[in-house]
Amino acid sequence: MRTVLFSLVLIGTAWFSGCTPDKNSASLGALPKASFTVAPVSGAVNLFAATASTSGVFSWFWDPGDGSQRTQGTANDTLYYAKAGNYRVTLLVLGQGGYDTVSQIVQVAANDPGINILQDTTFTSNTAWTKLNTGAPVTTTTLNAPGLNLSNPPNSGFTNSGVYQPVAVIAGKPYTFHANVQGAGATNTWVEVYIGWTQPTQGKDYTDTKLWSLNTWSGCGKSAFSGNIDSLSCSGSGPKSGQITFAQSGTVYLVIKAGSAGGSLGTGGVTFTNIGLNKPSR
Repeated sequence: MRTVLFSLVLIGTAWFSGCTPDKNSASLGALPKASFTVAPVSGAVNLFAATASTSGVFSWFWDPGDGSQRTQGTANDTLYYAKAGNYRVTLLVLGQGGYDTVSQIVQVAANDPGINILQDTTFTSNTAWTKLNTGAPVTTTTLNAPGLNLSNPPNSGFTNSGVYQPVAVIAGKPYTFHANVQGAGATNTWVEVYIGWTQPTQGKDYTDTKLWSLNTWSGCGKSAFSGNIDSLSCSGSGPKSGQITFAQSGTVYLVIKAGSAGGSLGTGGVTFTNIGLNKPSR
């Protein structure tokens, strides 16, 4: 018995210190055999149930193949993937007779669309969206289904205003922003999306973290346009994918504003629809 206990301690110590123990030692007991099945979880997004063998096994270590670290689990575990792709799942099992490993490929067909955490995505509520007066003559801002309309008459001088909404976010999670923007073409104008930590103040312009913008001086928004502002944008620090990750948890402010300097937002103005800030389902 003392020899068995000493050998098991050596196995555990070698494994956690990064060394490789003897894979099998039949004198200690039954040789473990690593095997598992993986199946999608019904009703869940990009979530898979992994079920491992239990014969002669007392510890299960799962590596989901997505770059995260191997973790100790149980014979029944779940695997979640935010992105489409092929992932090599590896299971390592420990038993009295040593250890064994096995791998298989899990195919994830599509990205997790996530959960839209914005309120009133059809822009009909003055409760969810607050109109922002930036201190300049206001751009006409209309909240009305199916979208937000920002407009001003031709040659209206300088105008600038918009709307905002506070949003609670969690650090380290990949969020994806999207919003369809449509217009007939503008002159001397800007249409901007900000997501910043600074709370907007009435009577003051908002300048915290401009991510996506149609800006006629930068070369976009001059002619008729329709599409996701992430991809149409020619000004701002946001990626074309719309994916952003926050370094800390807390409340950010999504601000949409538009205006012009001696120009116009075009016939019918600029309309935002189908807006979202999606976080992963898990």
